[in-house]
Amino acid sequence: MVYSKTRQRVALALAATFALVAVGTAHADDASDLKAKFEALQKQLDDVKSQLEQMQKQKKEEKAPAAAAPAAAPKEGAESKQVAIEKLFDKITKGFYGSMDVSADYTTKGMNGFVAYGGYGWAPGVGFINRPGNQPPKTTCNPATGVCSPEPVGNVGWLPGLSTNKSGIGYRGDHSLPYADLKVIYQIEAAFSITSAPGASTGYTAQSNTVKSALGFGNSYLGLGSKDWGNLKFGTTYAPYKTSTDRMNPFSGQLGDYAVVMGNSGGDNRVEFGTRLEHSIVYESPKMVNGLLSFDFLVSPGQNRTYDAVVQSSGSPDCSGGNIPGSGNLPANCDDGGFTSAWSLDVKFETKNIYLTAAYERHNNVNRNSDGIGSNNPEYGFFFGPPVAPGNPLFLDMTPIAIAPANGGSTAPCGTATCVTTFPLGAYTTDIGPEYAYKFGGQYKFDFGLSVSGIWEFLRRDVPNYLAFQNERSRDGHWLALSQDIGQSMNVSVGWAHAGQTPGDPGGQHNFNPFADSNTADMVTLAFKQKLDKQVSWYFDAAETFNHGNAHYDLGAGGRGLTTDCHDGTHASQIDYSSFGPTTWGGCHIKGVSVGMNYTF
Repeated sequence: MVYSKTRQRVALALAATFALVAVGTAHADDASDLKAKFEALQKQLDDVKSQLEQMQKQKKEEKAPAAAAPAAAPKEGAESKQVAIEKLFDKITKGFYGSMDVSADYTTKGMNGFVAYGGYGWAPGVGFINRPGNQPPKTTCNPATGVCSPEPVGNVGWLPGLSTNKSGIGYRGDHSLPYADLKVIYQIEAAFSITSAPGASTGYTAQSNTVKSALGFGNSYLGLGSKDWGNLKFGTTYAPYKTSTDRMNPFSGQLGDYAVVMGNSGGDNRVEFGTRLEHSIVYESPKMVNGLLSFDFLVSPGQNRTYDAVVQSSGSPDCSGGNIPGSGNLPANCDDGGFTSAWSLDVKFETKNIYLTAAYERHNNVNRNSDGIGSNNPEYGFFFGPPVAPGNPLFLDMTPIAIAPANGGSTAPCGTATCVTTFPLGAYTTDIGPEYAYKFGGQYKFDFGLSVSGIWEFLRRDVPNYLAFQNERSRDGHWLALSQDIGQSMNVSVGWAHAGQTPGDPGGQHNFNPFADSNTADMVTLAFKQKLDKQVSWYFDAAETFNHGNAHYDLGAGGRGLTTDCHDGTHASQIDYSSFGPTTWGGCHIKGVSVGMNYTF
C-alpha cells in the first residue's frame, strides 16, 4: 500500500515536470515565471525523496526482528539423504565418456593402367616358368556390359567419402568392497556411426556378423582392482601388444594410422596384432620400482574345440581372426586367419621424458587355408587335378575318380554300387600353424614439445618348408614418428612405416608376378591438428602407401570407418585358380587427404 502511494506521487511529479517543460517552451520569454515554477517542482521532488527515505528506514526496522529470530534447523536425516543423492548423481555422471570423429576423405587406389599378369606357370623341380604362349593374361568380365579386360574393374581413381572414425561412448566406474582398498571395477563401451546407418559390415571383400554400433562393442570388462595389487579384468579388450605403443601413434584413426603396417601381417584391412581379443583375462600390474616399471598380461582361452579353428569360438559372432566363415573367397569356414587361443604381454619403463617398452603376442592354430586354396596360386594349380605323386603334401584332387584305391584314395559301399572319393587332402587344406609377434619401442619427449618415437617389430608364422613359398606373414617392420607441439593448441606430426621382405606370397593378386624382386611396402604420412578448446579439435592428414612387387598394404587400417585398399570393383567370388574373384592388385600406390573434426567428452 505504501509503495503504491509512492508510485502515484512519483507519477504525479513526473507529469508535473512534463507539463512545466511544455509550458516553459510555450512561454520562454517569461523568465521570472518559469524560474518560480521550477523552484516549486524542486520542492515537490525533495518532499518525495524524503518520504522514500523514511519508508526504506521503516522497512529495515520491520525486518530486523525477523532476522534476529533463529531459523528452524532442517532435519538431520533429510539433509544427509539429500547430500548422498547429490554425491551419487555426481559419481554417475562422471562415469560417462566418449568421442565423436568425422572426416571428409579424398583417396585413390593408384592402380590405373595395371594389367593382370598371366604368362607364367609352375613345374616340379623347376619352379615358376614363363609360358606366355600357353597361358593368356587373366581377365575380369563386367556383367553389366559383358566386356572382359585384363585391367582393374570399376572406379579405382579418386573418390570422395565421409568416414566415422573411432567414435563411441562408454561408462566406467567402481564399487568399494570392505577389504582394504579392493574395488569392483567395470567398463562398457558402444561404438556408433555418424556418417552411415548402423548394422553389420557386408562389404564385397569382407563380411562380418559383428554389429559395431551396439552396446558392448569396445573395451568392456568386469573385474577387481587394487592400488597395491593392480587390476584383474574379464571381458573383451585391446591386447597389451597394441596398447604398449599407442602413445607412439599420433595418427590414430586417421588415413596414416601406423596400423597400416605395424601389426599387419597380411597387408590388407585387418590388423592381426592390433585388434581386440574376446573372452579375455587381463592383469595390469601397479607401477613398481618408484613408479618406473609396470607390465600387463592377457590370455584368451579360445573357447574353440576344433583343432584347425574352422568355426567361430563359442559365443562369438565372427571367426577369431575377424570376418564371418567364408570370407576371403573361400568355403564357409574360418579359413582366413581363424585361431584358437591367444596370449599377449608387455613390459613398460617410464620417466618424465623417456618411455621404453617390449611386447609379445601369440595366436595358436591359425588357419591360413585362404593362403592356399583361396589364393589361386599356379603352384597349387599344378597339383589340382593331374594324377601326380599323391604323396606330395601339396597334392589335392577334388575330382571323383574310379581308380582311387590304386592312387591313394578310398572307396566306400553305396548300395549295390561302389562310390568313389577324392585323393587325400593336400597341405593347403590343413595350413594350420602358430603366428606370433614381438616388438621394441621407445619414445623421448623434449622439453620444447618434440616427441620422437620408434618401433622395431618382428612378425612370424611357423609353417613347414614346403609351404614357405606362400608365407607372406613373416617379416620385419619399422616405425618412426616426429610430433611437435606448437604453442598450447597446435601440433604437427610426420611418420614413416616400412614392411620388410617376406619369404613368399600366396599369389592371389590379379597381377601376381612370381618374378618380382621385392615384396615390401612403405607408408608416409603428415598431419596437422589444432585444439579449438579442451574438447574440440580439427585436423588435416595426408598419406601415401608405396607397395613394391606383389605387396598390397592399404590406407586407413586400424579402426577408422573407411579404408582404401588394393581391391578393384570385382565382387563375384570365384575359386578357380585364375584370380577372377575379389582379390587384390599388387604394387598399388594408394594415397589420400582427409580433413576431420573430433569432439571428446
